[in-house]
Amino acid sequence: MATLPRPSPAIDMKSYKLFLVSLCVLVLMALGLLVHLFAPGYSGAIYYVAAGAITLISFAFVLRPFAGLSLVLVYLLSPIPFIMDVNYSAAITVLLIGNCFAASVLDSGFKVRFERGSLRIPLLLGSVAAVSVVYGVATGNRASVALGDFYQVVEFALLFLLAKMLVKTEQQFRTLVYVIVAVIMINSVLEMANALMGARHLPHLNQRGIDVARPININAPIAFVTLLATLAFAKSKKWVIAGIAILSANLIWSFTRGLWLASLASAIFLLMIQRGKARRMVLKLAFVSVLVSIPILYFSGLGSAIADRIGYSVVQFDSASAEDQVQSGRRVLEYILILPHIAEHPIMGKGLGATFEIAGDAVLEGPKGEQVDHHYVHDLYLMIAFRLGLPALLIFLVVLWKYFRRSIKNLRNLDLSAYNAALLAGLISAVFGEAVLSLTSPTFLNHPTAGVLGCIMAITTTALHPDSQSTPRQYLAQK
Repeated sequence: MATLPRPSPAIDMKSYKLFLVSLCVLVLMALGLLVHLFAPGYSGAIYYVAAGAITLISFAFVLRPFAGLSLVLVYLLSPIPFIMDVNYSAAITVLLIGNCFAASVLDSGFKVRFERGSLRIPLLLGSVAAVSVVYGVATGNRASVALGDFYQVVEFALLFLLAKMLVKTEQQFRTLVYVIVAVIMINSVLEMANALMGARHLPHLNQRGIDVARPININAPIAFVTLLATLAFAKSKKWVIAGIAILSANLIWSFTRGLWLASLASAIFLLMIQRGKARRMVLKLAFVSVLVSIPILYFSGLGSAIADRIGYSVVQFDSASAEDQVQSGRRVLEYILILPHIAEHPIMGKGLGATFEIAGDAVLEGPKGEQVDHHYVHDLYLMIAFRLGLPALLIFLVVLWKYFRRSIKNLRNLDLSAYNAALLAGLISAVFGEAVLSLTSPTFLNHPTAGVLGCIMAITTTALHPDSQSTPRQYLAQK
């Protein structure tokens, strides 16, 4: 029976471990590729294989907490959580986060150190959510649903705390941003490839005779605005522009108005916080992009489809009626049906796990002609007021306001290199875009986006230590 080679004394043990990990990953990828080739219409199987590979790799990084944190982000930013059952996906995330915490404890010799201030947000969120779980279950909400809501709050809090503990230097910050942008880029390419191959797990757009698969990557605006921010300082602007073009294609092809709005809002916010050369470069790229894209959209016929998608918002408002509840008016119906509940329970809300009754005709794949007890709420702010109460919504808005003040203060005061400062500005703008996106999707408190945003908010409010060989931003500004 063949055995794996033993490392000789001249071979570093770490290199041997990496060899074994790489071998496992290659085997799993080969198996996934075979499944992918034999089932070209459905690409979900390869993601299950990838989930297994990521889980195994996390055990190999038991003494490398920063690598473990990067692996958690790789999982959360990949398409896997959107393909798998949400309970299995949450279980994998818990395992990855647990391994990362274990690595932090072992690496520090059981002497984990962190700033006391970094506990404020996790403790605040955890305590509010814990009280709301008890209250919700006591008032009759299903325990399983309440615990599911609680988990998503905890996911945000734990990734926030982990990032605060592990990201201390400019190099670590830059590496983590590279991981975020790279995985989002790969995800966008994969989903567009799946759309071309006719993967069944993708939603479709049927409009004006167009029937096309929609490669929706909900994290695309984050990478889009981050690359946009670095355009003026990147060594190879061609690669950055190519990345922006790929993400723009993915965003347009998704036909998702919320992602369009988030990308636009984050780009505008970026222009507000950047100055000089960086702002001029973004404006120049925007001008050239408009000149190039308008003829392409017009002659391809996509322009009319985009206009119809934007105009569909008016149809949704017109079709929203408490008496005649249909799918097209779903977003507005949530306000009509939920606001009375908020008025009845303004202080504590209805607790985590709370649901509301809506016609099955207004729910995607819902039972026609029946009333259903529904849980999902598209608007984050409406959801917080509904489940946690108006005081909790006010606290959340104050936390957001303080976050932007603190992160922008970091951008202005930290002695970062110009490139790292651009990355920081891009991520801050991305959070603003996600705050806007939360009007149509509860990204801050929804798996898997909750953990990603918790990590981003942590690293953009950390007082990063400069690299030993980095060039100060002030020096670059004088050149």
